[in-house]
Amino acid sequence: MNLFEEYTEHTKLFNKYVSVLKSRSDKDKLLELSESRKLSLDVINRHDIFYIKDMAEILVPEYLKHLKNFGVISNTNNKPIFHNRWIIPIKDSSGNIINLVGYSPDFHERYVYGTAKYYRRNDDMYGLENTHKAYECGYFIITEGITDALAMRDIGYDMTMGMCGTSGSDHKMTVLNRARYGVIKIHDRDKAGDKTKLVWVPNRSFDFITPIMFKDSSETLSSGEEYKEWLKGCMQIAIDWIKESEHKGRKCNCGSATMC
Repeated sequence: MNLFEEYTEHTKLFNKYVSVLKSRSDKDKLLELSESRKLSLDVINRHDIFYIKDMAEILVPEYLKHLKNFGVISNTNNKPIFHNRWIIPIKDSSGNIINLVGYSPDFHERYVYGTAKYYRRNDDMYGLENTHKAYECGYFIITEGITDALAMRDIGYDMTMGMCGTSGSDHKMTVLNRARYGVIKIHDRDKAGDKTKLVWVPNRSFDFITPIMFKDSSETLSSGEEYKEWLKGCMQIAIDWIKESEHKGRKCNCGSATMC
């Protein structure tokens, strides 16, 4: 079996495993996530999000020998890594699940990343299943966190990807640079957000700045309809700007929110 065949078999099993976990998930917990993060149930369901309460739920008998490869068992204590968390699947550009991320706002470590066999956090972004939509539109929108990307998709920006942290890589930049017009970057207002300005460096980019009282796009969008409409209006300005051919004939990578 070659590497491609191994990967195909792995993702096929992974998708089936996640389907089992999702079918057993507490539906009320999805409503709780919707209300707490101001996300629609539609976007939650479309992205196959589910809830794990007890570690034992991960131990589905028919998949026990695959759990290490699925990255849901700790390499240090051999116990499941998720409990009392919403689980967000990360997919490849074909829509195959390649990793799971556990999210909880109540723990110090809000995101716990699985260590699935074919997942590379530095090279993989959240939301790659919509890469084709970004290429069709000609631009990507990128955020730092997964919930930020979900919030943007919830208001219609399906070409949004989550960088899953501050790390950049040549592979990520290659994927982003294939977009015809470029990339709109939404940074967090913190030290990590400052760092991303140095490592998120596509060829053509636009820095989108959220209101100073909010940390990120998710917080902005959950703060009321007026902020949602404000963000949509400003995002349209950013899209129009980045689509403008070579920024009125001047090549620019300054990332400014105003014309240079």
